[in-house]
Parts: sequence; C-alpha cells; structure tokens
Amino acid sequence: MLEASRRSGLGAVLAALACLYGSAAHAQWSGSATAGYGRGLGATSLSQGNLTLGRNALRERAAQQSGASQPAQPAAPRDATALTYTPDPQVSQKIRASMIELASATNPASRPEWEKTMADDAVLHDFDKLMAAQGYSRLNFADAIAMLLSVCWEIANDRTANAEQIRGVHDQARNVALRTPTLRGLANAERQTLAETIAYQVSFLNSAKLAAERSGNRPQLAEVRESATKAAQQYGIDVWRMTLTERGFQRL
Repeated sequence: MLEASRRSGLGAVLAALACLYGSAAHAQWSGSATAGYGRGLGATSLSQGNLTLGRNALRERAAQQSGASQPAQPAAPRDATALTYTPDPQVSQKIRASMIELASATNPASRPEWEKTMADDAVLHDFDKLMAAQGYSRLNFADAIAMLLSVCWEIANDRTANAEQIRGVHDQARNVALRTPTLRGLANAERQTLAETIAYQVSFLNSAKLAAERSGNRPQLAEVRESATKAAQQYGIDVWRMTLTERGFQRL
C-alpha cells in the first residue's frame, strides 16, 4: 500500500476503488480473490482539465469507431442476462459521489468543480458511447471488464487494439464470466457497481495517459503504464507477458 502522502489526485482515486467496492466480483476474472486493482499510480495528478481531455478523447474514439467497419457481432448467448444489469439511479449516484469525494480528497475546495465535471453521469455516458461504438454494452459487466483489460493493454504497450482484438477479449471475458459461478450469481447492484466503477477507472487512466503524453512527462507516463499493468493483473492478465489476439489474451 502506498503511503498516504503519495496518494494524490488520480493515484488516490484508483488506489481507493477497491476499498470502496471490494466485493468478490472485482477479483473473479482469474477465479482467485485479490485485494484490489488500480493501485500504484503514485503521485500522478488528476485535474478537471485532464479528465475533460480524456473524456473528449474517448468521445472522439467512439465517433471514429462508429464510422468504421466493424466485424459482425456474434449472437448474444441465451444466458447473457446472467451478465447484465438494470441501472439503478441511486447506485449510480452513490458511485459518482464516491468518485467526487476521492478526486477532491487532497483539495476539498475543488469539490464544486468536480461535481460539475461529473454531473449527470457524464463519465458513464461517454463510456456507454465507447462501448456501443464497438457493438457492446456497459450494461454487461463482462463487456466492461473486457474494455478495461483492452485499455490497460493499450496503455501499457503503447498500442491500439484493432477490431478483431477487441472482439476477442470481449468473447473471452463473457466466456470466463459465464463459467464463474461467483460472477453469474452477482446481485444486480453488484453487477452495476462493478461495471460503473470500471467506467470511471477507464476514464481516469485514459486521462492520465493523455496528460502525461501532452506534457512530455516520461516518469509520469511510466507510472500510468505501471498502474494499467497492475489493474490488469488483478484479473489475471499480465499485459507484458501476454499478447492480445482475435482469440483474446494469449501467453507469448
């Protein structure tokens, strides 16, 4: 666990996600329990400007993918409802409030600006557009896990996943989730909490990466890549020793 003095901005947000939402759902990708994900970002800062930058980039990517030719999506499995949830506005509000609290923890005076930046579930809407552009839904928690893993792979390796790779990891994530009784048995609120927490994590990671690249801060970029690597490891995926293929993640 990082020292409190080093947990500022984005580092504090990601380090605390598992503490807030520490259900077994967050650890079942590989079938083994883990303490949390998203730790280790150190002093990488998150500002309203950085988050807006990252959200704009996600919207642009969604628009590009919506206009691109995508591989035909397979028919949803008959038991796909085991992976989906019905959104509860109260759950979304609690998650958003927690993200605002974490983001403003080191600077309480910034809370009003964070409330404005995250108002009306803006981060969730951006994530929804990104998922939909690829033919998937944020209402399917396995798809949310797949998105997080592909984003972590992209950040850690400085690459962009193509349509076949994206489809591969989504198929893989759905299959693993359907074979894992703990995940299949999640209550609706747990599925929603898992998926929506991931939506914020994807946005924060992407924002931190873009901010580090634009500032030319190589140590900060290295920290973001390390954080992405650790986030994927919590689901049993080593983005350094595995490659992303049309069949999902495979060992080198």
